[in-house]
Amino acid sequence: MNINALIAALIAFGIPLIFLVVIYTMDLYASRSFRLVVLCFFWGALGAYLIAEFLNFRIATPLAGIIGGSTMLIATVWVAPIVEEIGKSLWVFYISRRPEFTYFVDGMIYGFASGIGFSIHENFLYMQMDPTQGIGTALTRSFSTCLMHGTASALVGGAVGWFRFQKRSGRILAMIGGWAMAFGLHTLFNRVAWAWMDAGIWGTIGGMAIGLAGVGAIAVFITLGIREQRKWLKETLDRRVGVTSAESRIIQEYEDLEDIIEPITKQFPRDADNIRAFLHRQVQIGLKTKVRQKINDPKMEAKLDEEIAQLRQEMEQIRRETGVYVMGFVRTIFPNEALPIWRRLEEVAAQGGPTDLTRWAEMLSDKDKEEQDQDDSKPEVNIFARIQKG
Repeated sequence: MNINALIAALIAFGIPLIFLVVIYTMDLYASRSFRLVVLCFFWGALGAYLIAEFLNFRIATPLAGIIGGSTMLIATVWVAPIVEEIGKSLWVFYISRRPEFTYFVDGMIYGFASGIGFSIHENFLYMQMDPTQGIGTALTRSFSTCLMHGTASALVGGAVGWFRFQKRSGRILAMIGGWAMAFGLHTLFNRVAWAWMDAGIWGTIGGMAIGLAGVGAIAVFITLGIREQRKWLKETLDRRVGVTSAESRIIQEYEDLEDIIEPITKQFPRDADNIRAFLHRQVQIGLKTKVRQKINDPKMEAKLDEEIAQLRQEMEQIRRETGVYVMGFVRTIFPNEALPIWRRLEEVAAQGGPTDLTRWAEMLSDKDKEEQDQDDSKPEVNIFARIQKG
């Protein structure tokens, strides 16, 4: 392999993968599964591509010739989008019934991964057609065709995630709506691509504009989805799922997590990863609890119950490993305006809250109880009151 071919290969594989990583990391609450993202990527690159190749060249092209007109135009602009989008989305529909598929944000990421995998395979195919133009082909396709494939598949995944809580008729509607959007985008792009062969640089720019605009739209949809998930967390994260009000407040500001927990990670650097893992599991409990409330599928409910129970066990294990002293600091990192939360926590503890919280409050109040024994005229002061005093 000469240097130009190597550079072309790196571009054809690397640039689409960078876009996938960017979209992947946009999922603030990390509810998607890395393993499923990888599986979707390889499904697009291998499974979906082989299905599309067989249907396009063995069935669609001969059929287009029978219909008449320009065989390549019909096959490329009208038939290929249908075949390829159905093929890329099959795995997304399959995993939509797994606990790791929480909301349409996850669906978009899984779909985008499948589309990028498919497009990278196509990149190498087109580069082989004219090795002398390998670098140019790789660059052009990476910023146009690859992004279109990722966006179209993400639209299907998003539609599945959005309507998966509906009854059977709603899920069918989601399938039709998602595919319709994907077909429309893919057809528009292929029509522009067909025209850009005669349009020179302007055709190339048009294709890139569609690809980049698609990624931008996916980013906007994911941002809106994260806002909705934040509302879910506000509704589900409370003492009933083993999360204090203070911890819930941290999680609802999850985008600023590193800034919020910085005082703790500086003081307890060895426990920083444990603190992040602890809060992340609380996020997952909140999201899965909301999904559990919304679905009407006994099998899925049972799977989610298992996932939530496992997350609770892991959370409590981390809590024990980290220790009550460090976890106490997790609850003391809010400014003065957050003190009403602490007063509410004190009330809950006094009314017979969970044993660990009661013991923690009593332990941190020991010194004040000793002072109280020495001077009964002094009002009792506990850790919450001391925090309020500043």
